[in-house]
Amino acid sequence: MLTRARTALAAVTLTTALAGSGVIVATGTAQAASSSSCYITASAATVRSKASTHSTAVGIAYKGQTCKERGYSNGWDKVTVKKTGKTGWIRSDLVHTADDDAHTCIPEDEACHEG
Repeated sequence: MLTRARTALAAVTLTTALAGSGVIVATGTAQAASSSSCYITASAATVRSKASTHSTAVGIAYKGQTCKERGYSNGWDKVTVKKTGKTGWIRSDLVHTADDDAHTCIPEDEACHEG
């Protein structure tokens, strides 16, 4: 989740930098589909019809099961669980996605320039 915050900060920084340069910047929504691989990290995670703990449960995914990430919204990942074929929303802290592995280098971050 920290990676998503860093990615968002980098996007805002880049957009701000480009805004004054005359470059046209197109922005997307947080729910843009990425279709990247993911897996469940919790012992069990409820798959829900909407990104809310109050929405209907459409299935359960178990630790280690793989999924395809379809989108993201306010702390929830939209996924399709490969074993069951169920598509729905799971809290982001219960899912490991490729975004969790990506590191966005911010120029002010000294760790980006080590090596």
